[in-house]
Amino acid sequence: MHVDAMTLAAVADEWRMLLMGARIDTIIQPTEYALALQCYAPRPQGEEQGGGRNYWVYFSAHPQLARAHITARKPPRIASEPPAFVMLLRKYLEGARIEAVKQPRGERVIEIIAGYRNSPESEERTRFRLIIEIMGRISNIVFCDEGGMILGSLKRVSAEVNRYRVITPNVPYVAPPPQQRTLAGQTLPRLDPLTVTAAQLAICAAEQSEEASTEQQKKRKKGPAKATLWQLLTRHLEGCSPLLAREMAYRATENAELPVEETSEATWEELAWVIRDLSSLYESHQWQPQLVVREKAGEGLEAREEVLAFAAYQLEQYATREDVTFRSSPSINVVLDDYFARAEWRDAMDGVRSPVRKILQTQRDRCVRKAELLRQEMASSEEAARYRLQGELLLAHQHEVVQGQVNVELENYFEEDESGNVPRVSMTLDPRFDAVGNANRLFNKYHKLRRALELLPDQIEQNNAELATIEQLLLDLSLAETPAEVALVKAEVQAAGYIRGKAALDKKALKAAKKGKPAKGGKGAKGKAAAPGGGVPLSFQSREGFTLLVGKNSRQNEEVTFHQASGNDVWLHARGVPGAHVIVKAAGREIPRSTIDQAASLAAYYSQARGITNAPVDYTLQRHVRHMKGGGPGMVVYERERTLYVDPESAQGLLERAK
Repeated sequence: MHVDAMTLAAVADEWRMLLMGARIDTIIQPTEYALALQCYAPRPQGEEQGGGRNYWVYFSAHPQLARAHITARKPPRIASEPPAFVMLLRKYLEGARIEAVKQPRGERVIEIIAGYRNSPESEERTRFRLIIEIMGRISNIVFCDEGGMILGSLKRVSAEVNRYRVITPNVPYVAPPPQQRTLAGQTLPRLDPLTVTAAQLAICAAEQSEEASTEQQKKRKKGPAKATLWQLLTRHLEGCSPLLAREMAYRATENAELPVEETSEATWEELAWVIRDLSSLYESHQWQPQLVVREKAGEGLEAREEVLAFAAYQLEQYATREDVTFRSSPSINVVLDDYFARAEWRDAMDGVRSPVRKILQTQRDRCVRKAELLRQEMASSEEAARYRLQGELLLAHQHEVVQGQVNVELENYFEEDESGNVPRVSMTLDPRFDAVGNANRLFNKYHKLRRALELLPDQIEQNNAELATIEQLLLDLSLAETPAEVALVKAEVQAAGYIRGKAALDKKALKAAKKGKPAKGGKGAKGKAAAPGGGVPLSFQSREGFTLLVGKNSRQNEEVTFHQASGNDVWLHARGVPGAHVIVKAAGREIPRSTIDQAASLAAYYSQARGITNAPVDYTLQRHVRHMKGGGPGMVVYERERTLYVDPESAQGLLERAK
């Protein structure tokens, strides 16, 4: 779902109330498509208590998640180094105060005008315009001076891409083209929703029905599905999104999907009144922000509820559905923050994880193929026994075999049954050799297979250990929530030897190496990379006061299990899947079952079992845990375990208290 013009109008109203006169203190770029401004707003006039307040204002030009709203927390950043556009904004906007917020009615554009005095003694001010265009895949953030000259933009648009609107530095800013429609072959402005009449809507419907009939006759085939009322509104009404159009159609007819051909004159009168009534919110500013939430069916790794829609008005079109819940809020910014919570961050983090995930999945596929080949080789033990039997039979019957024979059938005295019947064995011979020569060739094949079979158990064990390590690293990568945590996993993958050559170096280290200098903060990149650290393990307090340690990656698992835990501490791990090691520090006390249940929920939550409502978790004393032979850091085997079943989502209580 996208942010429409009416939602932006509600956002602009709140910004005028909260951000007027606010000072822009910090500008960061959380993701590739986003900007965030930290603004300090002074105490509103009329309030006698309290001081000013800091707000984080978030802008995004993401192709699917474009938006603008105030967010409750400081947005995390993907890249530590600010790009050129952020440096440009910092140069001109940090320290400036917000003087105005504009939002052209019906347009998905919101503009912040900020400025500062040229000198303490002068009343003259220098102003700048920050324009956020929320228009799907062509969304953009443009920075202009007061006269409208573009100083920079998040995305540059050349004349080859768009001749009408070139967005590059030192070019005058051109607003998006006006909204237009086609009626009777003519291009006209779209209808103003504040003044629309029933007659105008009826004319649009009649023209659309005529066009559809003509098009169907030209194609001489079955026409498309019947045009609905809401589709008519999105085509002819200014600033009308699909959600708003459905709401208008539902309020007028109690059917959001009503076909145009089923309307009457009374319908157009009612619809025109509904459109004017809803659009009057632009003038009255009586916004009623709302979220529509539905419980998810089935199980999954994400939250178990789904937000179906949001709006700055009441969504009556969902009123008859029993599977949804309505959440009202006094702030449209809070609604947008809840709806888009971390969605763009997850998308950006997927981009950070993707190169490492591709390497690990390639190695995992290789291990899976190798495991299948080893399984097939183990099955060749029967073939080795057949070679030996044929060789022994050839030696026993060598007087019956003549050189030059291609096939021979011999009695197998080694398998004579109780009744005295002797089975016969057929075999293929090399005509160049006699019986002894063919027997020697068969014995050579037998011994070669036997030597290979003797090595197979160790190879299978090593391959299984490597596969388990890769599965754990893949889980570590999926649990990494910040670029720093992804870097720790990447370093672990590099230390394991899966990243080699230039791919093993980050861009800074590679650039320094080309100049003949050591990478910043360390020595030259000669030889194998040093074993990385895993970061600090998570720590929680159970309701009974016991310390719970959680490793979110392989190195942290190694740390909590073998360095921070003692023999009498309880160790937990999700059964049969990669996951976190969880330690309950006993500290000389008896650990109650409720604490073990809490620790088990954490073990399930930080594992591949997340999303399963009844996940098995093993627990035992730490002294019964030891390293896996041939395994990487944190790879263990254990004994004397017990198993309990928990819901991973029950760990949310501990996670919330830890924030």
